[in-house]
Amino acid sequence: MTFQINTLKQLTLTVISFLLFSFCLNAQSRILVDGFFEDWATQPVLHNDASGDGGGSGVDFGKIQVYNDRNFVFFSVEVGNTINLQDNNDVAIYIDIDNNTNTGSSINGIGAELIYTFGDRSGSYNGARIRHADIGMITAPTTSSDRFEIAIKRTFSPDGIDVTMGSTIKALFKDNASNGDLAPSAIGGITYTMSEGQQLPLPSYSFNKPAKSDIRILSYNVERDGFFTENRLPSYTRALQAIQPDIIGFQEIYDNTSQQVAAQVESMLPSAANEQWYYAGAEPDCHAISRYPITKSAPIAGANSSGNAAFLIDLPDTEKDMLLVVAHPPCCTNDAGRQTEVDQIMQFIREAKERKGPIPLEEGALIMIVGDMNFVGDGAQLQTLLSGDISDEALYGPDFTPDWDGSNLIDSKPYTTGVPFSYSWYSESSAFSPGRLDYVLYSGSNLELDNTYSLFTPGMSSFELTQYGLQSSDVLIASDHLPLVADFTIKNSSTNSIYRADANSIKLQVLPNPAFGKANISFTNPTTNAVSLQLTDLSGRELGVLYTGNLSSGKQAITFDSSIYSIGSYILTLRTPEAVYYKKVNIVR
Repeated sequence: MTFQINTLKQLTLTVISFLLFSFCLNAQSRILVDGFFEDWATQPVLHNDASGDGGGSGVDFGKIQVYNDRNFVFFSVEVGNTINLQDNNDVAIYIDIDNNTNTGSSINGIGAELIYTFGDRSGSYNGARIRHADIGMITAPTTSSDRFEIAIKRTFSPDGIDVTMGSTIKALFKDNASNGDLAPSAIGGITYTMSEGQQLPLPSYSFNKPAKSDIRILSYNVERDGFFTENRLPSYTRALQAIQPDIIGFQEIYDNTSQQVAAQVESMLPSAANEQWYYAGAEPDCHAISRYPITKSAPIAGANSSGNAAFLIDLPDTEKDMLLVVAHPPCCTNDAGRQTEVDQIMQFIREAKERKGPIPLEEGALIMIVGDMNFVGDGAQLQTLLSGDISDEALYGPDFTPDWDGSNLIDSKPYTTGVPFSYSWYSESSAFSPGRLDYVLYSGSNLELDNTYSLFTPGMSSFELTQYGLQSSDVLIASDHLPLVADFTIKNSSTNSIYRADANSIKLQVLPNPAFGKANISFTNPTTNAVSLQLTDLSGRELGVLYTGNLSSGKQAITFDSSIYSIGSYILTLRTPEAVYYKKVNIVR
């Protein structure tokens, strides 16, 4: 009975998720703070500041828009120049939360109780100092831009006592640099009246893979080897057991080997019969842990003590391998080092596509870049990874288009569970507000994104937490980065569909795979008939006949000696009078 109830719950969640997804696609007009501004197109412009009246700092305010839901008030503001909102500027917001000019600080005709200066990463409420966490402030994008989104809680607790904004507020933006711009310049600020209409749904996501055949990717910065810290292990265990990843790209594991990381994952997600966790890593901190064989790995040079790594993964029952880059460029103010490393990553991918370097790729190989990118400065760094626009071509070679069809890589753009944001890094104790630092980028010519999210357990309902064995504080205890999940289908591969349908239908298996020495081939013969087993290379050239003759119907087992073949990838072909079945085999030493 318990099984039936749980199954019903899962079915109900799936149906609700699908309905919400359909509704969001067709009716979504709510604001999501994600660094993209298409959702603001349906919102009125409350003020359009005059162009050219900015001061010497370069800040010249433009359009200002405001929106609210039940929990937050949102602002969109154009600043007229490319800046980093959380550093090196004097832009401030002033909010009269009770629409009363006689309370708060008097400025240009409003009485501002709430003041926040973005470049200083601090502000005040009625004169008392506040930080972003005191007012639930979220901004986007984290990279430099000429337009920003800002969210502030409607009810906040600056000194432990709840304060709620009134139904009507007034606000203005001011560049506090010498002769800085003011928007609006007219007396009285912008007046905004809260809407208390129906709460529109957040973007949907699925905890379970949309299809069993999907490949689930997890990117996770585990904060200074926290994956091995005793008091954080229960939270990591619950998170991984809820996510059930197929491939994991870990960052910030410095003091433990990839083998130790795989053993730790095994303790949390035990392997079934004929399963294992494969592993590889590169100093100083990037590791790949995979349910599928990792056939090659190589470091990608880093700046100073940072570094990145590339791994070639043999995916199940398909002729296409995946090039997985696990990246962790340097943080914070090191824009130059970060740009150098993304240039080096793209140089590595360009050469791999040209069948050069330590991991030459076959045409059409899947390409994926995951990791904590630390994109908190120049927005050009993300564009380098997406478009192949290399900054230092003299050192790292010419620009190129990263995908096989001449297009850019695609940003998975996950939203954070339970909140209208897309942050993947969250630390209330930091001077910086939560932001999007972690990414999954992929080749759209051969991968289709089915589902993605950043797991934020505080945003989940009690029902969801119970359903998936999680606790509200889990991701906060585990790391300052959230687990980033993405599910993919391999597309545009006729051979792949044959492998999946035919090989699985007769349970054609090779154990071990990768094979070394004696290996066992097992399958269920559909009828009593003549069969043949051949080994071919990836181009279809026959290398050997492993068996030919009559076999009865039912389970069969054949042994072959893989040591007589060179290291590499091969195709096992089983022929019967009814059909031909395929299975990819890797041979190692």
